[in-house]
Amino acid sequence: MRIALNIEHVDAHRGGAEKYAGTLARALHAAGHEVHVFARDVASGELPSEVLFHAVPASRLSRLKAFRAYQFAAASETMIKRFDFDRIIGFSKVWYQDAYLAVGGSHPASLDHGSRRLRGWAPRLLWWLGKSMSLRQWVFRAIARRQFSSRFTPHIIAPSRMVAEHFQRYHKIPPERISVVYNGLDRRDHAEDSRSLREAFRREQGLGPGHVGILFVARNYGLKGLTPLLEAFARLVRSFPESRLVVCGNDRDRRYRRQAESLGVERKTRFLGSVDDVRPCFAGADLFAFPTFYDPCSLVVPEAMAAGLPVITTRQNGAGELLTDGEDGYVIDSPWHVDQMVDRLARLVADRELRAAMGQRAAARATELTVEAQTERIATILERPADARRDAA
Repeated sequence: MRIALNIEHVDAHRGGAEKYAGTLARALHAAGHEVHVFARDVASGELPSEVLFHAVPASRLSRLKAFRAYQFAAASETMIKRFDFDRIIGFSKVWYQDAYLAVGGSHPASLDHGSRRLRGWAPRLLWWLGKSMSLRQWVFRAIARRQFSSRFTPHIIAPSRMVAEHFQRYHKIPPERISVVYNGLDRRDHAEDSRSLREAFRREQGLGPGHVGILFVARNYGLKGLTPLLEAFARLVRSFPESRLVVCGNDRDRRYRRQAESLGVERKTRFLGSVDDVRPCFAGADLFAFPTFYDPCSLVVPEAMAAGLPVITTRQNGAGELLTDGEDGYVIDSPWHVDQMVDRLARLVADRELRAAMGQRAAARATELTVEAQTERIATILERPADARRDAA
């Protein structure tokens, strides 16, 4: 098939959707499809030369941050209409598409869950008032109306059952127009020599043989639950002083450094900031904690599983559906259920054999989540008859 991918940026360092766009483009090309990518920019090394990149130009409107997404959606539509594609796959905040790959989830759902990271009704009320008056949020709602409120609604490819339910609830998409395909793992993210990476990482971070490394990886520390994780970690070290927390993914961590200091765990917490290659972090850790407030299906969870780490995450993470609770990881009810988090952390820190057994089962489960297998499922969905969306536009 001749396939177009429509997303504003392709860059593994920007976020999950931007990373997965490059992964999917490579996989579709490897499967024999002709792939075109329409984006503002593509990071170096993300696409093979055979995948054609079409740079979507900016305009004066895009200089205004609030209107940038709308301008890209409109400009990419104009460009794509010049071609004859068999299928068009859209990602976040574009409307000209046959299928919508919802790796970013539902925007109203992300707002709903994101507000819950604030404690107390007053901070949440102020947060919602700010969102209601935000011009950017008005633009996002306008884009959503064009995406999902016409009779030419695209087929939704949701990365989890949780996201599929959100599109039914928030956007009134009928279930027959939704398919669930979990995110696939890119082989490029696999560490070939994990033993040497582990030794080097632990030596650099001062992790001795008796230390148990708990890893947290994210770009948005607030949304992904670092605050309750630090609270849980502070309680954990009272009984298990050999525990160490490793935090990476963002250089803007001053607030969380202060929190660790106020909790008395600053010497047991390593803040690494942004890292170019997260594979040494996975290799050097003993378990992965990701108590997110909202994640459609976080890529870091299957990546941690592939590295042989037992995972602790929340029911607000679609990737929790990949875990069998108590077998290859734990799924807690909410990031604010700190008691549950402390309990699951303690089980794994205290029992080396349990960590090893759960990590082995996690790695075995991850072998089923290859990007090749998931791309084959997406291609099967794309082969279904498409709406006359482009003719009617």
